[in-house]
Amino acid sequence: MNTRRSHIGSPLLIAALASLCAIMPGCGGEADDGPPKIMLGESSCAECGMIISDERFATATVINGTRGIQPVLFDDFNCQINFEHKYPETEIITRWSHDYPGLMWSPTGSGWFVIAPTIRSPMASNMAFFRAREDAESMAQSVSGQILDFDSAWAQPKK
Repeated sequence: MNTRRSHIGSPLLIAALASLCAIMPGCGGEADDGPPKIMLGESSCAECGMIISDERFATATVINGTRGIQPVLFDDFNCQINFEHKYPETEIITRWSHDYPGLMWSPTGSGWFVIAPTIRSPMASNMAFFRAREDAESMAQSVSGQILDFDSAWAQPKK
């Protein structure tokens, strides 16, 4: 009588379980409200539909949507504001912005914006986000811009 078990299907089973774990929420992946992934040249802005191609201006709003907690991507701060004003009933979990010089995600409410006509953003917000005030001050000085906190940037006239 042969008592040894066959392990022929084990690698396939492990691969299937690993794939399932990767797509399930809370299974070792990113936090639901954490910074989203953007595929430059492929991801599109939820407001204007343009392809996100300049990550220096990318923003995201994490919402509690019809499929649970999900990120909504934007190519410019203006699009983020317009989208949120268009859907005021949406439950906002958090907001993220790319740091202009470092290209890293940061919580939008904890950073600084520089606004200046010479900042050429995709949808003409003319704003760039900075996680560090010193970087914002340096940019503002170099472009003759104005430094804004989140509330002031959010209140800017939209185009």
